[in-house]
Amino acid sequence: MKLNIEVDEEACEEITIRCRKIDARVLRAEKILKQMFDTSDDLCLLHDNTECFVPVSEILFFETDGSTRGVAAYTKDRKYHTDRTLAQLEAELPYSFIRASKSCILNAMKVSAIARNLTGASEVSFRSSDKHTYVSRSYYKPLKERITELRLR
Repeated sequence: MKLNIEVDEEACEEITIRCRKIDARVLRAEKILKQMFDTSDDLCLLHDNTECFVPVSEILFFETDGSTRGVAAYTKDRKYHTDRTLAQLEAELPYSFIRASKSCILNAMKVSAIARNLTGASEVSFRSSDKHTYVSRSYYKPLKERITELRLR
């Protein structure tokens, strides 16, 4: 692996990783760089009209809840709300968060089990929690791959 640094006073700062394939070293470099530049370990979420600063690592999943409040965020103990859309959250959240359906993003590091259902959505359970959500058939394989990838690091 080689490292190139180009100085361009007109350009905005960006880091590009160019590789033949994504392997463990590339993923590790990505993770380290994301952590270095991620200034926010907490998300500002609402709970009963109170703004709470919740560590991202404690969030199990985000889900559209059909209400006017937009997206619900679940930890093992509480349900919060945010005005952000799932698309916005997906772009902002760490690599451990992955889409599980059109209406859900989950933290792959918190998954304890997936009850496979070949004809429909599979039920996802989380560590140290009785909460669960569902992964649709089209998102099952990418979720399983992400979980495997994260657990092998």
